[in-house]
Amino acid sequence: MMAQAVVRTDALLALITGFGENVLDLRLTVKDNKLSGAVGMTTHFCSKGIAVIVAEDTPYHAGDILVPDVAKAAAFLKASKEKTTSLRHVGNVLTLRSGSNEFSTPSHNNVLSHQSVGRAQLALAEAQSNNWTKLGRANLEVHGVLNMGDLHGLATMSKVTGKDSPVRIRIEDGEMVITAGNERGARMSRTIDVDVKDGDMAETVFGGHLPRLLHAMPSGDVLFHMGNRSALVLRHGEQDAMLVLMHQEGVR
Repeated sequence: MMAQAVVRTDALLALITGFGENVLDLRLTVKDNKLSGAVGMTTHFCSKGIAVIVAEDTPYHAGDILVPDVAKAAAFLKASKEKTTSLRHVGNVLTLRSGSNEFSTPSHNNVLSHQSVGRAQLALAEAQSNNWTKLGRANLEVHGVLNMGDLHGLATMSKVTGKDSPVRIRIEDGEMVITAGNERGARMSRTIDVDVKDGDMAETVFGGHLPRLLHAMPSGDVLFHMGNRSALVLRHGEQDAMLVLMHQEGVR
C-alpha cells in the first residue's frame, strides 16, 4: 500500500484536528487531487477534504494514508514553520516531511474512528437519493440554510450550565433556538435566524459535546436537515465538509 501527496501545512493541521473530539486516529484518502477523510463516532459522523498541491515536481500517488496518532501528527505540524508538508504512507509507515524536519510512525489497519464509516456512508447515500427526507429510519422534516458562524462560540454555554448538560435544538418560525442545561437547572440559550426552505417545526436533544463538535464545520452558508427527535445534518455550501449530529436518546 502506498499513497503520497503535498498539501498546505495549515490546511493539513486543520483537517486532522477538525473531525471532532475523541477522534484519536484517522483514515485519509488521496484521490482526485484531494486529501479527504471521514469518521463515524457514537455522537457524530464527519467528512471533509482539502486540495492537494499539483505540480510537475510534486509527488502524488492515490491511496490511503493512515494516521495512528492524531495528537502526535498535530504536534509535529504545529511546530512547523514551512508552508507545505508532504505525506507518504508506504507499507505500515506514515511519514510527514516539512522542510528539513521529518516525522514517521508505524501505522495499523485497525482505525477505530473509521469502523462505522461504511455503514454511515451507505445511509447518507440513501438519504441523498430520497432528497434528505429520511436518514435511516428517522424522518428529517425541516430543511433550510444557516450561517455556520452563528453556531460557533457556544462553549460558554457548557461553562455556565456544566459540560455534561444536554443541549436542545428547536427550529420554529424561521428561528433556531439552542438551549443548554437541564429543564429544572441552570439554562442558557442562543437564538439565530435560519432560512427554512421546507418544513415547519422540529426539536431534538444532544449531549453536552454539541458546542464543541459544531467547530468541525467551517464558517459559511450551510444546508441543514433536521428531524423531530432525530439527527441534525449540516452540509457546507462551499467547502468539502459534512457533519451529522446524532440525537441522544434519553438525554434530558
